[in-house]
Amino acid sequence: MNHRITPLGKKEVRMASYGRAPLAGFLATACLLWPALSLALPPKAAPPYMEGLDALNEGRWSDAASAFSRALEQSGDDPDIVLARGVAKTLAEDFPRAQKDLERTQRLGTRGREAQLWVWATEAMSGNILVPDHALGGGPRGLPSDRPAVVSIPGHVAQGGNDYSSEYGSFIVYQLAMEYQKHRLPADFGGSGNPTGTKSPQMRQAMLKAGQMFAERNYRRPELASLNVARAKQTSGGNVSGGGTLAHVERALAANPGDPDAQYQAGKAWLDAGRPASARKAFTIATTLKTDFSDAYLGRATAAARLGDEPRMSADLAVYKKAGWFATRSARSAVEDEFAKFKATGSAQKLLTELREAAQSGKPMNQLTGIASKLHRVAGAQRLRYDEIYQDRLRVLEDAVRDNPKNPDKLVDLATYIVEGAENRGEKVEPRRELQPYRFQESREKELQRAIQLADQALGLDAKHVGAIMQKAVALTGLKQYKQADKLADQALELSGNNPDALRLYAKFRAMRANQMSAEAAGLRQERCSSSSHDETRSDGVYRVTATTCYPPSQADLQRAAQLEALAAELRHRARAALEKAAKVTKGTVDGFLILADLALWEGKTAEAQAALEQAVKLDPTSLEAQDRLVQFYAQSGQQEKAEEQRLIAANLIQTTAAPLLRLAWNRTEKTAWQGAKSYLARASQADPEDARIPAYLGVVLEGDDKIDEAAAAYRTALALEEARLQLDEPAMKSDKPVGRDALDFGLAIQARFHLAALAEQAGKRADALAHYQAVLGYEQRMQRGFESRQMFTAMWPDQKPDKGAVVMAPKNAATLVADAHLQTGKLLSVMGKHDESIEHLRVAAAYGPLKMAGMPQIGNARGDTNFSHIAGGPASEAQFYLAKELMAKGDLQGAQQVLYEAGRNLPDHLRKDLNELNMAMGRLSSRQPRDPYSGMSEEKRPYIDQQMRQDQQRSQMAVRQMAPRARVVPEVVGSWDMKPDNQFLPKKTLTIESDANYKLLSTDGSILQGRMDVQIGRDPVRGRSEPSRGQMMLYDETSGQIGTMWYEFTGPDVMEITEMDSTKYLTKRQR
Repeated sequence: MNHRITPLGKKEVRMASYGRAPLAGFLATACLLWPALSLALPPKAAPPYMEGLDALNEGRWSDAASAFSRALEQSGDDPDIVLARGVAKTLAEDFPRAQKDLERTQRLGTRGREAQLWVWATEAMSGNILVPDHALGGGPRGLPSDRPAVVSIPGHVAQGGNDYSSEYGSFIVYQLAMEYQKHRLPADFGGSGNPTGTKSPQMRQAMLKAGQMFAERNYRRPELASLNVARAKQTSGGNVSGGGTLAHVERALAANPGDPDAQYQAGKAWLDAGRPASARKAFTIATTLKTDFSDAYLGRATAAARLGDEPRMSADLAVYKKAGWFATRSARSAVEDEFAKFKATGSAQKLLTELREAAQSGKPMNQLTGIASKLHRVAGAQRLRYDEIYQDRLRVLEDAVRDNPKNPDKLVDLATYIVEGAENRGEKVEPRRELQPYRFQESREKELQRAIQLADQALGLDAKHVGAIMQKAVALTGLKQYKQADKLADQALELSGNNPDALRLYAKFRAMRANQMSAEAAGLRQERCSSSSHDETRSDGVYRVTATTCYPPSQADLQRAAQLEALAAELRHRARAALEKAAKVTKGTVDGFLILADLALWEGKTAEAQAALEQAVKLDPTSLEAQDRLVQFYAQSGQQEKAEEQRLIAANLIQTTAAPLLRLAWNRTEKTAWQGAKSYLARASQADPEDARIPAYLGVVLEGDDKIDEAAAAYRTALALEEARLQLDEPAMKSDKPVGRDALDFGLAIQARFHLAALAEQAGKRADALAHYQAVLGYEQRMQRGFESRQMFTAMWPDQKPDKGAVVMAPKNAATLVADAHLQTGKLLSVMGKHDESIEHLRVAAAYGPLKMAGMPQIGNARGDTNFSHIAGGPASEAQFYLAKELMAKGDLQGAQQVLYEAGRNLPDHLRKDLNELNMAMGRLSSRQPRDPYSGMSEEKRPYIDQQMRQDQQRSQMAVRQMAPRARVVPEVVGSWDMKPDNQFLPKKTLTIESDANYKLLSTDGSILQGRMDVQIGRDPVRGRSEPSRGQMMLYDETSGQIGTMWYEFTGPDVMEITEMDSTKYLTKRQR
């Protein structure tokens, strides 16, 4: 049974399966994982429990404990509430009661290890040891009490597994518990020595954040979803604890993404925030989940009006009109007024040409963005959106069921549509990226279960309805309930006899099952490969080493594959008669050609199968089922380019996209096939003129072809399209506290600015380059919290290379891109002489890297969950290097040493030699620094050291008084000399030697030595003769009374090499 839909007057298409995409997950705050909950909260306990979370979130820990106590009065002995109260009391520093609650939590039988995590934390924070094995030092319960208890929490406690994220666990362990323990311990145990004193602001902030992290995890409990929705409704008109409307909506959707009311509240919140594109998506999800949600149609109409999309606005207002004309008139008028403000006219292709010409002529970015904005509005009104197409058709079918609830055909039509759409559709371009679904799908399994329920309803009305039986069989197959599905298919054939529709359905079902088995058998025969990575320290640095191991199929796999092939052959044999009958009754139709293709493939006649599939597509180009089968055939037969071309046709029946052409262009670009890439990109711009990736990739091609000016214009075009897209989904009036965006939204704009900045630097236009990097820093301010770990697929372009040791390019996280912008800004400011500003940006860039985890181990688990996914890569390490260099130039040796923590881990290869020199320079300079003579010494020993120091100083001064008057120099060394060190990071010096043996040694770091010099010329050790060309310089410093030594050797006329006591060599030339 074929279903046709007409999306807002556009060409009709047939629905069928096309690709598979994962659940469209809701973007939650970084570092959170849904808690491993024990039992559902009783309804009466939920409000006070939520109040407790609010108090935790705001740092009111005593209030939180009281609220959790009230929740316990309603729930009895709920371990999750007891745990929450234990956490609140821990942060309130009421450790005895906290430990009592945490022990009780474990006795009550809570699932998961979070209670154990907080037990460790309270032990470290209080010194009161519940488990003797946890203490390294003294404590209660039989442990020696003359020394303070020291707790060392093992790494597996921070490593959360399924109970909590490693980032959450490591924060509680290392940044809360272990840092608090330092405050508690005395100085000789490495602590602050002030256990009862005021905690530092950093410690108090860590305690506040720990409470907020615990609260945020638990706000997302399923039992609190309805409360979060209710709060979202309240906050749209006033303030409620726990955050704004969007915060409540996010929590509700995290717990129950399939709640239409929550999705509707999200749409309203986005509209109120001036984000119509985001609102439109949320309203579409709400109307998909509840197709008679009239207010959501009005919301989407408003969002569409603000985007200039008249067809969508009018269609939704028509649906809303069913709620009543009086309710509609004022709403329609308001929406149409909105549309009048944003309406745009013209041709998308003409506007794209105008934009390209303006970019080529060097028009300012604000003018380019204005043109691009108009282009987005014009093209957006013509755009196909599968999520809306799917929802429109679903509404029509559900309306039919609502109008005819006793009609089994209407129920089967709806079930069929849901089954066909359950295999979600999507696209991807960038390597390693998952399929990006075109529509929201809470769960494929839930949709198939709903289809089964609809089929059962139809069978309740007509027990012999063949369509209902077959759709149930197909849905059960999707759920891998094969035995029941097979029985239903046979039952349908028996009931139908030679009914053409039944034969067709049966034949297609059997072919599908046989093909599934063959595909599974082929997978079992494939070689299996797995990769593992580790850090390896070598002489020239630390490398990330990836080892890939491949295994041939096991004997068991091969046996299972043979069984599946045998079953598939048996199915085909049983189905052949039905297929041949179906082929006759469907001859000349799309279904007929698809059945002929199956029969041909079963017999190994691939040419006949291809011809049949191509004929099916030719007969009905709008049949997605035929298109999908042809795409699949081309891909499996190795005709990849044809597969992409056909995929482009199939996708654009339901979604405006240039993704297949972009993949082909990417492939050509990697191969430097510039003309082929340009050809695909030209076609892509016809398919989707809004897609900024098209001019971005074109810029890469043009730059690779040394057409720099044209490349810059293409990058500017891409940037204008992205800036306009962002502006269309942002309020016209800038807010002091804008709603954060997903970092992924900025990826392409960031990369465009990086490319433009690089070209500007090559042309010597430092100010232009600086402006682009600073614009990226503006994006940083607009990203939502927790952005650092976001994998930036949108910033991947085909000119990027895989990281060292990798085979395939991988996305960088957002922290790396932001750190890179700060790094490049700092480097440019340094070149421009603005060293203080440079240091500021380099410090921020470095703070995104390993410095952020100084003193913390990097941990993860088998699920890929780590506590370091938010750490920046190479740019942060490079910033550490340049920051240390800047600080050394300012004479801050200690600061320079501190910022180089693990800088070598991700440092680019070309800087590794420089880093070694920098470390050597710091070591030499450090050895010249005066040392604290009392370091690590008790008070009673200090008088002895004072006396010894006075004696040493007296002896030194006496030696200077006796030897300085006898100082002599040789004529060859008299004069002024420039000394250049063999290490670029050490200061240069100027040495002036007078004939009367006075000298002055000036350093570019500001230090001065002066006094008398005694030159002792060298002697030939073999012949015993003097060698005036080399010797030793004894320096008597008249200020400090110290004696220094340098060695010299002439290497040419007026050129000598001077070596200091720390082995630093100076190329020394006489000043002219």
